[in-house]
Amino acid sequence: MKFLSKSAMVSLLFALASPSVLADAKVDSLLNKIDADINAKRFSSPENNNAMDKIWQFKSMAPFDQRVNDRAYQVGEAYVELANQAISKKSYSQAQQYLDKAWMLASLTPGLDAAQDTLDKYYKGGSAPQVAAATKKEAAPTNTKPATQKASAQDIAKAKAFEKAEKEKRAKELAAVKKAQEKSQQEAADRRRAAEEKERQVAQLKKETEAKQQAQAKLASLEAQRKKVSAQIKAVEQSKAIAEFDLSQEIIENRETRKIRESLSPICQEILDNEASVVLHTQSAADYRWLTVRLTLCVRRLDKGFRLRHSYAQSQDEPSITLHSGRGAALQRR
Repeated sequence: MKFLSKSAMVSLLFALASPSVLADAKVDSLLNKIDADINAKRFSSPENNNAMDKIWQFKSMAPFDQRVNDRAYQVGEAYVELANQAISKKSYSQAQQYLDKAWMLASLTPGLDAAQDTLDKYYKGGSAPQVAAATKKEAAPTNTKPATQKASAQDIAKAKAFEKAEKEKRAKELAAVKKAQEKSQQEAADRRRAAEEKERQVAQLKKETEAKQQAQAKLASLEAQRKKVSAQIKAVEQSKAIAEFDLSQEIIENRETRKIRESLSPICQEILDNEASVVLHTQSAADYRWLTVRLTLCVRRLDKGFRLRHSYAQSQDEPSITLHSGRGAALQRR
């Protein structure tokens, strides 16, 4: 108890002296919540309490922390699996919705390209093709009883007594087996808990002794990354747009995939011709994410090998897309 009190005091003093450690603890806590949502399959619902919302929140809090990427790919792979299941059931519209979520969150998700290729063979957007439902008929069960031989009252009584005795015997045997199994399971559980508690204490001790060194090293690494990326962003932000294209806010708000696909088609060709990066000027982050998915799909239909570089710029005017030369860094601070 004396050691634990001292250790707790050291941790408290360090936390008070270094606010950045508290921020790291908050980020680590958010990672744990994301893992819990993924394990519970709360990928995008309920609202404000799901893995996707927390991943976006994590990226806004720690844009240079790469630990969230694995979680994003897990969610993306889950939606790819759901999309493949929907395709097998010919629920093409539902499948595209699943793939949209994967494109929005992690466009490099393994299997995403293949799933989109499969869906594109059957579905071109809008309503899913109608599929005739197959009807099944079940044959009416027959209720036939085999003929039995007549038996005397004495024989019937003996048979019932024997059957009762056998049931009681089996019940006792099953009770004994169940009791032995429960005892064995309890003993195993006790051993497991003891081992887990020991491991927890060792891990806690190691974490407390290494916390300060890890925090200092992490802060130094993040600061170096911030300076490097800030320099890249500043250089690109100063470049002028080589082209600008206006879009319809009504189409974006109503999520009209067919109409936006027609609007984006010539823009995608310009992006490929100029190997350009783009800035999406929209009224909300949600509009930006939806438009990014549509733009990504549009570009890959023309050239699957081209990886789109895109950034977000909030605007209260009508939405637009600007093209910029060079693809070395993100174009806007998020």
